[in-house]
Amino acid sequence: MRLWKRILIAVLAVVVLAAAGGLAGGGWYLSDILKKDALTPNHNPAALDMRVSAVSADQITLEATTSTSKTSPWRYNGEWGMRWDGGYARVGMIQELTDRQVTRVLEKIDNGDLRAGDMVRLEGAAYAGDPQLALGIAFQEVRYTSSLGIFGAWYVPGDSATWAIIVHGRNAPLREGLRILPPLTAMGYPALLINYRNDDGMPTNGDGLLRYGQTEWQDLEGAVGYAIAHGAKDVVLVGYSMGGAVVVSFLYQSPLAGKVRGVILDAPMMDFNETIDLGVKQRGYPVIVAGVAKAVSGLRFGVDWGKLDYLRGVDRLKTPILLFHGDADPTVPIATSDALAAARPDLVQYVRVPGALHVGAWNRDPSAYEAAVRDFLAGIPE
Repeated sequence: MRLWKRILIAVLAVVVLAAAGGLAGGGWYLSDILKKDALTPNHNPAALDMRVSAVSADQITLEATTSTSKTSPWRYNGEWGMRWDGGYARVGMIQELTDRQVTRVLEKIDNGDLRAGDMVRLEGAAYAGDPQLALGIAFQEVRYTSSLGIFGAWYVPGDSATWAIIVHGRNAPLREGLRILPPLTAMGYPALLINYRNDDGMPTNGDGLLRYGQTEWQDLEGAVGYAIAHGAKDVVLVGYSMGGAVVVSFLYQSPLAGKVRGVILDAPMMDFNETIDLGVKQRGYPVIVAGVAKAVSGLRFGVDWGKLDYLRGVDRLKTPILLFHGDADPTVPIATSDALAAARPDLVQYVRVPGALHVGAWNRDPSAYEAAVRDFLAGIPE
């Protein structure tokens, strides 16, 4: 009997060690994926992943291919940019949808020729080029400094003493912020669309890894300082996705946070932990592996997961917030915005958009989005 007990204990020990080894191995493997997909900047253009089946003056039919991204907006109503080699256009509402094809309104072609057989890609940014090319809005290229060096930005003049500073999301270009520019300029706000560390052509931090606001807030601080030095009395901050994390981290850490009059957040990454958990689930791994992957990443890459949960500090927020988030977001869990809105109903005006993808609230309904921005800005205290 004692022999059988010893054998049973030995077998259980082997099973536990094998399971632990498998868990550790899975965590190490996922930490490599996390570094590649989430921490390492990627400025390569996304693949053209849909094929034009037919095109007319006001309509286009697109066909999904084996390379079509799972997060592509081709099945979602709204207005989207469409890029191909040598051209850019805007597509609108869905006219017909099947398992493999979608027919949409072709709203305008900004440049280039479009033919059946061309490979294209739909994207949320919706505008090509700079403010002048995309919207006919005059702008200047300016430079500002932070603790890391000199950064480039687009400056759009305005009459107001309140400037809007627009912070793009992870790996996104400056033109991501062009969607919100028309209501800002119509209300007279000068606007500064900024780069930050590890952006293409900009200074990099020591390890070249994205820190989701933990270091990037210093670059936003430099931009706020630039605005104040050039006549701004105060600022409104706009943050998309990771840019939202940068904005909130700035509010928690910068001595210039008192200069912020209002904040607009679009699908903000309020808790990087929850975002990674969602990504791990989507890959089919159990949640426990996500915990191991995060622990390994903390050791290997210096990720401080506790500091990347910005929901922990929401009681310290003092500034009115306009919050957009789509309930079809596959990237940043909408539950994190739900939590922010629930924790600070005194500050947060929440626009929860049915059927909107990640940073896709504007795309779903541009008129409603811009009206919400105008109403919010008109209502924030002087």
